[in-house]
Amino acid sequence: LVRAQVCGSALPSSAQRPPCWPRVSPALMPLVKLFSRRVINVPATALHKSLASIWNVASTPQVMKVLCMQVADESTTGEDVYVDIRAKAKPDRTPEVVQKACEETAALLAKHGYSAAVRAELYEPSLQYTASSE
Repeated sequence: LVRAQVCGSALPSSAQRPPCWPRVSPALMPLVKLFSRRVINVPATALHKSLASIWNVASTPQVMKVLCMQVADESTTGEDVYVDIRAKAKPDRTPEVVQKACEETAALLAKHGYSAAVRAELYEPSLQYTASSE
């Protein structure tokens, strides 16, 4: 019951959190999701380093998560891969910087032989909540 009352507001610090709540961990952002009807023949781990550089998290690559997912069905505008990126809004992620990063992400996939449609969404970091188990 305490948890339900608190969840509507900001997440309490670990000192205020009941011991049964999961430990809050650093968020993995940017989150890069690649969707394709066919198998993407480039492992996520191979894309990770280049994408961390493109999205300016090369000094902290552990904050990025790359997921490659084969889908059974999708609508398409002709692209081989649809890329959905969610990242924290930060002062250095201006519209121009994000647009350039989207273009570089598409170019990276083109280098591997895939046409791509890339979409990025920025969110307000104070509205993010995460948890992990050990």
